[in-house]
Amino acid sequence: SPVLVTTPPDGTNRIFVVQQAGTIRILPNDSTATAGQARTFLDITARLVSGGEQGLLGLAFHPNFASNGLFYVNYTAPSPLRTVIARFRVDPVDPNRADSLSEYRILEINQPYTNHNGGMIDFGPDGYLYIGMGDGGNGNDPGNRAQNLAEALGKFLRIDVNDTTA
Repeated sequence: SPVLVTTPPDGTNRIFVVQQAGTIRILPNDSTATAGQARTFLDITARLVSGGEQGLLGLAFHPNFASNGLFYVNYTAPSPLRTVIARFRVDPVDPNRADSLSEYRILEINQPYTNHNGGMIDFGPDGYLYIGMGDGGNGNDPGNRAQNLAEALGKFLRIDVNDTTA
């Protein structure tokens, strides 16, 4: 179940395929590339719950990815059910693999239901990371979370991942 296909801002000719079950696959950005050439870039299946509207839902490369090797993911974690925004680093030896032990969790938001999790993340031209949060689930936003300014659910969040003072 692919949820996103993207390329990094590093000038390389690679395609990254985000799969809901918890892996990011990488393959050459070439019309002759085959599925057999795909390699696992990151596997965090053991850290998340997947299915329906849950799982590995987003990937964003830091604007300076070419020099710092940082990228960010959005996934649904269990116990308690929550959205996790985490930073990872590329393996310093192999640029086609992530260092799965480099995870740094930036943000965790509890999810009251298993649906309406959102998932898209991307960097804007201002250098901030934008996070699309669903309203937390069930039909018609029964908790009125999207209208409640005190709730992170049902919002677009913007964070400065370069500010380490907070």
